[in-house]
Amino acid sequence: MILHTYRLWLALSLIMIGLTFSPHTRAQDGPSAIPEGSGSIIQPVSWQLTGENATALVEQVRAVVQQFEGAILVKDEKDILVLSLPSAQLPDLHQKLSALGTLTSPPATDEYQAPTTLLRLMLE
Repeated sequence: MILHTYRLWLALSLIMIGLTFSPHTRAQDGPSAIPEGSGSIIQPVSWQLTGENATALVEQVRAVVQQFEGAILVKDEKDILVLSLPSAQLPDLHQKLSALGTLTSPPATDEYQAPTTLLRLMLE
């Protein structure tokens, strides 16, 4: 039951993020166009991981993600994985994924804007 509730909360959070960053949001809409507080709960991050064998890479990434407590695989498709995890675990995840291939990501910082990160990991 708790897992179901958490997944429902996560789905609603993803919808809020999608609406926040959709191309239909205009600057003149002002602050009311963005749900209050959504930026302080979840921060979106995108990384790209390139490896030699894409099929094996996906399996290796899934195995790495399972090692992290609190990480949830939200979307699992052929060339994209979306996961939610505590932001404090990003440096450790970055290090483990870097061992699997070439990881392209924004510079890592020790300061996080939100306690949870929604990570979009594109695999090539």
